[in-house]
Amino acid sequence: MKKLKKLFAVMLSLVMVLAMGITSFADTNTATIKLTNFNDADSLKYMQIIEPDQAQPTGWKFSNDVAENAFKAATGLTDAQTILWKMIIKQNPDATKNTELNIPANTTAITNSEIDKALSTIKNNPLAKWTGATDKTSLTVTSAGVYAFDAEKTGYTYKVATAYVGFENYETAPTLRDTEVAAKKSQLIVTKSVADGDKAVAIGQEVEYTITTYVPYIDANNASTRTFKITDKISGAAYVLNEAGKVDGTVMMGNASVAGAEIVPTADGKSFEINLDSLVADTDNPNAGNLITVTYKAKITEVTATNEAKGHKSGAEYAGDNVDLYTGSITLTKVDATNTSKKLSGAEFTVSKVNEDNSLGAALKFDLVNGVYRYNPESTRQNATTVVTDTNGEVKVEGLDVGKYHFTETKAPNGYSINEAGKDIVLGLGEGVTEATANFVATGDLTLKDSQLSALPATGGIGTTIFTIVGCGIMIAAAGLFFASRRKENR
Repeated sequence: MKKLKKLFAVMLSLVMVLAMGITSFADTNTATIKLTNFNDADSLKYMQIIEPDQAQPTGWKFSNDVAENAFKAATGLTDAQTILWKMIIKQNPDATKNTELNIPANTTAITNSEIDKALSTIKNNPLAKWTGATDKTSLTVTSAGVYAFDAEKTGYTYKVATAYVGFENYETAPTLRDTEVAAKKSQLIVTKSVADGDKAVAIGQEVEYTITTYVPYIDANNASTRTFKITDKISGAAYVLNEAGKVDGTVMMGNASVAGAEIVPTADGKSFEINLDSLVADTDNPNAGNLITVTYKAKITEVTATNEAKGHKSGAEYAGDNVDLYTGSITLTKVDATNTSKKLSGAEFTVSKVNEDNSLGAALKFDLVNGVYRYNPESTRQNATTVVTDTNGEVKVEGLDVGKYHFTETKAPNGYSINEAGKDIVLGLGEGVTEATANFVATGDLTLKDSQLSALPATGGIGTTIFTIVGCGIMIAAAGLFFASRRKENR
């Protein structure tokens, strides 16, 4: 009985991340899966993908090779039990604290992306053995485990939905537990994300964008308009191209590359279109609902970068998504040390980013744009590393990412001495802010004080003055003696 309790404890901890569970109690050896929002689907089918197996460490196994291979491909793992442990940890992180479960060391939770890829691969596999559902409101099953549901409806995209049927009353005779699953249905939409999570970037930085959508369902009667495309428009950034002049990126359906899909930029480099007509060419819609993932890179060129992706089905545009990225700026003011209202122009600086070990990086390069120094790591401007305060005593640098920056004074204004300490300034999004929603600025004390040069005292010896006086005296005396001697001769 103790072994059985342990087994069922494992089973209960596997309230699968795949399941959307709203449970009720059952006292029979069958369970009812209530189906919500499936009744208006054009078609519905289901398949069990995970089932109990007391001989396995997790107490579970994949029901078929299609499901097992899909999750192996999505996670990059070859051991099915490790994948199931990852699924347990995803739903119940405390499972790792239960030493009786003997979870392998360093096992981490499965990710949402891996789950989506696995389910999309299952949907796309022609070897998957689905069963058509005659009732779109409920399904009666006789085994615990995870059940996958795939639906189709014109104008909508369905993700594969899953339901977990578990056990209860395992202290005595275990019985199956009823559950519920809701249709994961949405109107066709394209989502956009970026790897830089805080959306704060610097000019010259390369960022990776991801577009996700699903292959649309197209009615079999629309034979002449079976088209599917993804478009993207960018500003404030430039696509990173490969050697062939195409955008450096990938187009995937599930875990496989889409044959023939290329990311070709327009002549002006400001947009691209991906033709995916081949995925909807078959009137049986075998690819409908499959996950499409497009990844590509772009380099930030302006202080704000905007990027928008849209989908196009049978010639009609449907809802898209956009991502905006922002840079930050610092405005330093140079003032008189004894009169801070006096602003000092003509002070010259270099600006460096402070490394994590508190050392200074190389001096950054800037281009002067409309009176503002804009960061440009590729600048060819002469003296690009020098920034100078204007008539208001201010110098503004922009296009920077979050971090600590140091201003080193290299030349003081006329009549002032260099402030050897320079100035450290932290550029951030603000306390408690985790994502930039606009161009951000440094705050706090943004002044640097310079002292006036002191008047120098007269120094050195008496110079030639004494010699001049003595010389004049000698000349006067000589002249006196000369005239005196002449008078004696004239007598």
